[in-house]
Amino acid sequence: MPVDEGASPVRPGVIGELFHVTRDAALVVRAGRVAHANAAARRRFDGLDGLDGLDLAPLLAAPADGTVHRSPFPPHGVFDVVRRVVGGHDVLLLRDVTAEVRRVQGLQRLARIGRELLGEPPAVATVLQSMVTEAKVLTDAAYSALLLLRPGSDTETSHFVYDAPRHLFPDRMPRVVGLLAVPVSARSTVRVDDIRGHPAGVGLPGVHPPIGPLVAVPIMAGDVVLGELAVANPPDGRPFDEVDQELLLDLAAHVAVAVRWSQQAERARQQDLQRQEVVDTARHDVRTPLGAGKGYVLLLSRKMARMSPEQVVTALEGIVQSFDRIEAFTDRLLADSRDELVGVTPELETVELAPLLDAVRRDAAATTGRDVVRVEQGPTAPSSVRADPAMLREVIDNLVGNALKHSPADRPVVLSVRTEGRHVRLDVRDEGPGIDEAEQGALFERWTRTDSSRARQLPGFGLGLSIVKRLVTAHDGLLGVSSRAGEGATFWVTFPPAGT
Repeated sequence: MPVDEGASPVRPGVIGELFHVTRDAALVVRAGRVAHANAAARRRFDGLDGLDGLDLAPLLAAPADGTVHRSPFPPHGVFDVVRRVVGGHDVLLLRDVTAEVRRVQGLQRLARIGRELLGEPPAVATVLQSMVTEAKVLTDAAYSALLLLRPGSDTETSHFVYDAPRHLFPDRMPRVVGLLAVPVSARSTVRVDDIRGHPAGVGLPGVHPPIGPLVAVPIMAGDVVLGELAVANPPDGRPFDEVDQELLLDLAAHVAVAVRWSQQAERARQQDLQRQEVVDTARHDVRTPLGAGKGYVLLLSRKMARMSPEQVVTALEGIVQSFDRIEAFTDRLLADSRDELVGVTPELETVELAPLLDAVRRDAAATTGRDVVRVEQGPTAPSSVRADPAMLREVIDNLVGNALKHSPADRPVVLSVRTEGRHVRLDVRDEGPGIDEAEQGALFERWTRTDSSRARQLPGFGLGLSIVKRLVTAHDGLLGVSSRAGEGATFWVTFPPAGT
């Protein structure tokens, strides 16, 4: 703004004209005190009566040549200052750039967070605690909190972390209801200056900090809501503004990336542990038939001339059985890997169930030496299905074999058939130890073995049920398990009926 430097003193008319052509705060300073202020300055610095108390030293440190000088002016913010000396007076034009500075600094901080994410992903819990602290720093909030939803639920939380005194939060996980539910259900930001008296101002943990201003944003991964991130201040504390909201939304995007990456890394680590366990088990299980086969071969090579024909036949049968066991294991691994890479394409035809289920029963009896499988197929049960015969048999064999491993020797495995909706349902029920509910969700994934199986040292590699899932899914069928610890388990699958 042009200023008449020769005017001395500054005339009120000139001051009035000068002050009212700018929206910036304008001050005329004489002897270190405010002599005149425009309306913008009075609004910005809480009224004319408060101007006498301003410490103008940071502003007067600006050069008097009319260049823009950025100066912190606590506690009011950061200002771009233009200073000129007119007739012995300091004329100051002050433009508030606090929001701009905070935005730039926040984006720089977010960029640093993004670079750090390129490194080795930490555990999910570590990510969450780090991000909730960043939320507090970015928005200069008193409190911050972050929660993740339990998969498949819009109200139950799987993780809850915060940056606030411990005694201000409950021990249990909060439910996502009331005000906390809005970012999740609406997939949008909630920003209120005071939650007290707000229509949705409920749903906070039963024990929580006393808060007034609040911003809560959803954590999104694509179109999936993972959880939410919130910051708050005490009642009558500083309300949050658009900059706080923008920075929190950007941070929530970083949280989504970090959480997904950490979850993926944790799954990969868990899979590595499972694979190592499988390899260790395989070494043990393969060594046994290899050792048996080698023993029979050495026996024949050294003593066959002195052995009876029956002893020779027994040794040869032992060798064949040893190779059969090794072949069955390698076939299972190869088939599983092949199906994972190229998929499964069933060759559908009508399969009669009665002869198939009877063959399963007879084979189980031959393997175990007892009539251990009981088939239940009542007069109203479906008599046939539309399926690939070999795949259907493999599904049933896997389920029955799995049940036999877990059943007591004196209790039968029940194989039953019934109609469910438009499909045929096959159930395999055992009276074993049952499966803990927490383990049921991963049963049909590769390399999964229950704690009970490991504790009892049961043979297996955690592949059978994953093969069942792949084959049933290829038939557009469903599968599941119903079990409680100590009460046995029922595995079920569905196939399309004949004629479809």
